[in-house]
Amino acid sequence: MPQFIQRTELKTFYYTPVHCPFCGVRVMGADPDDETRITACPHTLFIAHDTAFEYRSERFDDTVGLCGMSEDEVETKWRADERGIDGFTDAVRLADAIKVAAYAPEPSAYGSYYGFAPIA
Repeated sequence: MPQFIQRTELKTFYYTPVHCPFCGVRVMGADPDDETRITACPHTLFIAHDTAFEYRSERFDDTVGLCGMSEDEVETKWRADERGIDGFTDAVRLADAIKVAAYAPEPSAYGSYYGFAPIA
């Protein structure tokens, strides 16, 4: 069975734009006119923050058992993990998958999460 997703954390430079480690596509803020626009490449598994998923690939949904679920059911499932989206996405098992977790400094408790995996 593949290992759990590899994880790296950004705490000081949490605002650094995140790029796919496999193809280099900038996945958040790629549009200079709209810094919040998501541009998922084929390697992107998920883009999330502490309160919701912004993007989930079909491959991610398959891997964590979310296929066929409504958005309410998906939210119920990740909220059942006491660690929230951060912990839920740590459980991804895909070969060579990488997660970037970016945390705004205190007093904020805000985190953003980006998952990527090579295409077989």
